Amino acid sequence: MDQVTPRDVEPRLRGLLDLIAAGTPVREPGLDLAHVDASSTALATVAPADAESGGLPLAGADLSRARMEEADLSGANLRRASLTGAVGRSTRFIGAILEEADLSEADLSGADFSGIVAGQVRFAEAMLEDARFGQAAMRFADLSGALLDGANFAEADLWGANFSGADADDTVFRDARLDEAKLADANLTHADFEGASLTKASLAGSRLRGAKFTGAKLDGADLSGADLSDTDLVRLNLATCRLRHARFAGAWLNGTRMSVEQLGGAVGEEVAGAYELAQASYLALEQNWKSIGSHDAASWAYKRGRRMGRFHAGQQARAAWDRRDWAGVLGYGYRWSADRFVEWLCDYGESLSRIARAFALLIVVFAGLYGLTGGLYVTEGPEAGPTYNPIDLMSYSALNMMTANPPEIGLKPTGRVTNLLVGLEGAVGIILMGLYGFVLGNRLRR
Repeated sequence: MDQVTPRDVEPRLRGLLDLIAAGTPVREPGLDLAHVDASSTALATVAPADAESGGLPLAGADLSRARMEEADLSGANLRRASLTGAVGRSTRFIGAILEEADLSEADLSGADFSGIVAGQVRFAEAMLEDARFGQAAMRFADLSGALLDGANFAEADLWGANFSGADADDTVFRDARLDEAKLADANLTHADFEGASLTKASLAGSRLRGAKFTGAKLDGADLSGADLSDTDLVRLNLATCRLRHARFAGAWLNGTRMSVEQLGGAVGEEVAGAYELAQASYLALEQNWKSIGSHDAASWAYKRGRRMGRFHAGQQARAAWDRRDWAGVLGYGYRWSADRFVEWLCDYGESLSRIARAFALLIVVFAGLYGLTGGLYVTEGPEAGPTYNPIDLMSYSALNMMTANPPEIGLKPTGRVTNLLVGLEGAVGIILMGLYGFVLGNRLRR
């Protein structure tokens, strides 16, 4: 870096230093500070160091639209200064005071703000790619709409800071304090929140795909509608978070504390009609709830996932119909129909009451068929002959459904059609009894 001396400082910069020395408010929009080293002993002979910060005393200065690429303003006192629209790529503000300063819409890509004191500083819509804010004190800072790709806020104090709508791919918040921070609708893809505190933070609608939350504290955080796809959420306590319609497709969930009620009835993928992704989301939730022994919740997620598979098959069948793909219509239509039947029959193997309902319904149906064929005969007594008595028909149908052989109750099937119905009912009964035992065994094991 070129060393600046009083002899070669540009006239406008010399005027700035003269104003500082005289204690006159600085109003120098558009000033060229590129490559200036404010920590040099040469500048210190012109402008005495600020008593509070030890750097240039620029409190309240108007440096809007200033050029300061690669300048060194370390330790400068810029409290309530205006640097709106400034261009300061790779500028150093290490240890500077920026409380209530306005750097909105400034281009400060690659700048170093490590250790700054900057409560209520404004970086709205600023360009801060790859900027460094390590250990900065920035409570209630405004970074809404800022471009923060690759920025580093490790160990920074960002309590109540506003990142709403910010674009922050690959941003590092490791061990940062983000309690009550506003990160709603922000793009935080692959952001690193390892060890960060996000108590009561708002991340509603934010894009957190591939983000890392290992060891993070999320007590009371709002993740409603957030995209948590492919996100590391292992062993986190989300029990107090708002998770209404959040997305979990591909998320790493294991030992994560949460409940069905927090989801608002459905994951975000289902609400958006992305049923294939919704199925993956419910699968991740099912595996997580199994890992913490919450079997009822796991059962709910399993059934929702199977239903999403059916909805996806229906979508594919309609798409095949639109493009006149009849093989696709048959294939996806069969899958939809089979899944719908299994859901009706036993709720995908999770409902004993539905199997009992199927038993009762089929007993009535077969009793009616026996009556229509007239193939049940009373073998003895004054009533010998064909019977249409509902009690006889229902009794024979019920016993035939639940025994391996035709019941011996004084009734005998005659005729090929009736005997075929008897055999068919017996086979259906064996299948339903086996299914009932399987589901009952699963429920007992839980």
